[in-house]
Amino acid sequence: MFNLKRSAITLSPIVMAALVTVVALSSTPSGAAALRLATGKLGVTALAAGGGGGGGGIDALTIAPEATLVARLAVSVTVTYQCRPVFDPNTGGLDVFMSSGSFTTVEERINKTTIATGSGFTNGTAVCDEGLTPTPTINQFTVLVQPNLFPTGIPFRKGAALASVSVFACPNTFVASGVPPPCDFGSAGPTVISIK
Repeated sequence: MFNLKRSAITLSPIVMAALVTVVALSSTPSGAAALRLATGKLGVTALAAGGGGGGGGIDALTIAPEATLVARLAVSVTVTYQCRPVFDPNTGGLDVFMSSGSFTTVEERINKTTIATGSGFTNGTAVCDEGLTPTPTINQFTVLVQPNLFPTGIPFRKGAALASVSVFACPNTFVASGVPPPCDFGSAGPTVISIK
């Protein structure tokens, strides 16, 4: 019989060892170069289930393998995704044009005892036409991730880091009935990125 608690206890040291290996590699020049080479060939794609009471979902959510250092402090991360239209119970139709937002976090080991962490949020619009057209719209965000200011704001630097992202898309619909249409949700990461 499958025992979830026992499996989690068994797998957690393996996951932790993999994470420690990636972080340790990123702290040496040769290890950081190897991670940059590996991340240049990788992208993370996450298929996410819908949320918000029946939304279609965010699909093909990808964090670009390379990010850009901005003003020797923050990191500019590119996120792309596709999304499905949602059924609008007020009109009986499908909503395709939506408001969207992305929350992104980045963690980078600076030295043996210091880790820079930060987050950023951006919003915009999305065309959620997956399933309606053979070539769905690829929506894109560029998120500026600033280092946390408390207790100390440690700037990011060039090298390997871990990034995670959450994306939502909600219809631009006035709701007179009090029953809002559902939203699409998705998340990806953490994945290794290379800050250039």
